Amino acid sequence: MDLVLSARMLLTEPLDLFKYSGAWYEVASYKGGFTNLECLDTRDLYEYNPDTDKVDVRKACRKLNRSISQVRGEMTCPVQKGFPVNCTLTFPDARYIPPVTYRILETDYESYALVEGGENKSYVQIFSRYPMPGLRFIEAKKQKLRDWGYDPDSLHITPVTVQTSSSTAV
Repeated sequence: MDLVLSARMLLTEPLDLFKYSGAWYEVASYKGGFTNLECLDTRDLYEYNPDTDKVDVRKACRKLNRSISQVRGEMTCPVQKGFPVNCTLTFPDARYIPPVTYRILETDYESYALVEGGENKSYVQIFSRYPMPGLRFIEAKKQKLRDWGYDPDSLHITPVTVQTSSSTAV
């Protein structure tokens, strides 16, 4: 697909939750108040449910002690054209986590998504469909975040210790 055409689609088409569904691997992030070393092998699974018009979310990562940390939630997104899309992420089974803004800045659905959220943009993440997309991929996406007002040097690569497939747990 032509890059100019692709960019125009990102600006004019509504978010396609079916295409957004699937495994996303966090490959770099800035999380205010947290260090990236708290979680390794971070993966989110998104599954759009057209009956409820919500996205089921499963977030998981491996802790330094090798235990798995996971939480289930749901995401709701308004129907709107263009990016960013301001979704709301809630965790009904973990009521101590308040609803959080989950803002999809941009995505091509097939390889990357740039996401920010929390109060006062307290986090930003680069997601890939692959756990180890390579340093060139990560650096290119960091530069895209510059256009969204982020300092690329503030983002840190999320550690990956094992090559995981989209069908296996973290």
